[in-house]
Amino acid sequence: MDIARRTTVAVAAIALAVAASACSARREPVRESRPALGTVVTIEAYGSDERALRGAIADAFDEIAAVERALDAYSTTSSVAAINADPYAEHALPPEAAVVLDEVERLGVSAEFSPALRAVVRLYGFDGTPTVPAPGDLALALAASRTFSRPTTATGVFQRLGVHEPRLAPGGLLAPGLDLGGAAKGLALDRAREALRARGVTAAIVSAGSTTVTLGTKPGGRPWRIGIEHPRDTGRVMAVAEWTGEAALSTSGDYQQSFVRDGIRYHHIIDPATGEPARGVQSLTVAGRISGLASDILSTALFVRGADRALAYARERSVSVWLVDGEGHIRTANAAADAGVRIAPADER
Repeated sequence: MDIARRTTVAVAAIALAVAASACSARREPVRESRPALGTVVTIEAYGSDERALRGAIADAFDEIAAVERALDAYSTTSSVAAINADPYAEHALPPEAAVVLDEVERLGVSAEFSPALRAVVRLYGFDGTPTVPAPGDLALALAASRTFSRPTTATGVFQRLGVHEPRLAPGGLLAPGLDLGGAAKGLALDRAREALRARGVTAAIVSAGSTTVTLGTKPGGRPWRIGIEHPRDTGRVMAVAEWTGEAALSTSGDYQQSFVRDGIRYHHIIDPATGEPARGVQSLTVAGRISGLASDILSTALFVRGADRALAYARERSVSVWLVDGEGHIRTANAAADAGVRIAPADER
């Protein structure tokens, strides 16, 4: 999933607005929105000093831009773009990429979340002409993605293995490449939150469409409330996640970057085992006392795992999951009660 050329703003997660009449002027946040991460990022920060809050928000957007400069696979100047320009050489990983890969391993989802599927995703033409890849091309692209390997040492080097395989032209459609867009948004929002914290902000919400993180608790102890859209009726909030304090939420759906051909929906959430769009889930939301990075990774990885295994993982790790399966049925697993992060149907809130 790229972070620079996404043409559809992911709106699966929406921060529910609080009516102005419900809060006094000093409780209303300073709010800024800017295009970033392939969508629109909105930061709302609470406090009494508007000038200080705007300075903190500016720092937060600087941190988001720094993550883009490192991880944007579709920028010609990013660190990852330099790796993709010469995928057959050894490269030092940007620190941000190492953080992502470490988190994928820590979460135990490396089989479902691969940062090396750029060649596979490009075959589908989500950012141009939608195409169902020929089986031979898909097999070559998938093989190319598997030639990337990260050493277990702490050298921070991403290298190509399988040197006896035919070399594909660097930059060509089937050339191997890295794309960490499925995690960059979560990492960027985490960095933004820490920038706000460093500037003394004690309550804020940072949202980038499909991913949201919170800092502290709203004035008066009011909960953060995040709406979750229905994947087949976007614009209708079907569920609401609610918590106080710090947590994160991410949604992945088959309606973002997708097309339908011969009655079959093709979308950007690729199963690394097959190179084909993952089946069996329409949308999946993860929320919990976790980082934005973890929520971003898990929403993709658990989507690929499928409904049953996703819910089992959620129960084991005490995170909340709300998903719509391939048949349109809603299935849920809420975190332990003491986690304080709950997702419920919108009409129950």
